[in-house]
Amino acid sequence: MIGLKKGTVALYPHEKAWEAEAKKTIGVLRDIFGDTAEDIKHVGSTSVPSIMAKPIIDIAVAVRDLSSVRALIPSLRDAGFYFRPDSFDTQLLFACGSYYDGTGDLQTHFIHVVEAGGTEWQNYINFRDYLRAFPDVAKEYEALKCRLAAERPEDSGREHYLAGKEPFITYCIRKATVWSFLGKMIHIEIDRPIGYVHKKGNYTLVYPINYGYIPGIIGGDGEELDVYLLGVDTPVKEADCRVIGIVHRKNDVEDKLIAAPDGMTFTREEAAEAVNFQEKWYDSEIEMAEKALLRRNMMLPSEVMFAFGK
Repeated sequence: MIGLKKGTVALYPHEKAWEAEAKKTIGVLRDIFGDTAEDIKHVGSTSVPSIMAKPIIDIAVAVRDLSSVRALIPSLRDAGFYFRPDSFDTQLLFACGSYYDGTGDLQTHFIHVVEAGGTEWQNYINFRDYLRAFPDVAKEYEALKCRLAAERPEDSGREHYLAGKEPFITYCIRKATVWSFLGKMIHIEIDRPIGYVHKKGNYTLVYPINYGYIPGIIGGDGEELDVYLLGVDTPVKEADCRVIGIVHRKNDVEDKLIAAPDGMTFTREEAAEAVNFQEKWYDSEIEMAEKALLRRNMMLPSEVMFAFGK
């Protein structure tokens, strides 16, 4: 089954037909977008085989310049992709189904056109991959959706459903963002080098290691994603390094990355000791890259958490 009456919420077990339809749709979109699209992916709940979903196919299209898509609107319309003028400033939305061509009341596809490498693109891909890799989280998401869908079957159900999902999605995107960097090379800017003194009221913190951020990548606090840099013993302004771990904060809105020069390794205990100067004030735990990479690349569950001693 593909398609739902506009304004309704109903969930169905995953169908292979959704994957086939997404693949077919991506092929049509590639022909229309050509070189304008850097990438096109199946996203949303229908792209996660382990959970129930609304039978509406979501596709994300990454383009270098959103303004260039305007010229494609007539070709997209001819192919059944109808532009929705109420799109967000950071993306263009196209919809498919009999509701849009005037022959019925079904919505079947949503096409989200976003900037390549932008936050929206990263969120679509990271959220999908995170749910695929963490079946327990995916099932928690499914249970939440089922509960919300059952609570208000009337006309206001869609708004209730979308609002109810938002906090969970926001939290998962926070986790998915940091998790997506495990094992990868990154470039960071250092705004708190070794010896930096941070004062706030009667509180003074001197940084024993370099501490910076990834430019353009937004963390859970709405600011650029922070990174602890290990293995560099002198103050630096920037660094190219590999992400070797994550500091998960249970009592804060953000998580931190741990990185080191390429080829340099640290145990969980060594990493914990290095960042403890700041993390001792939080309820934190470290996830190191080795086993977590197996989960990301092979989509296998594993437990790789290391709790700070309190």
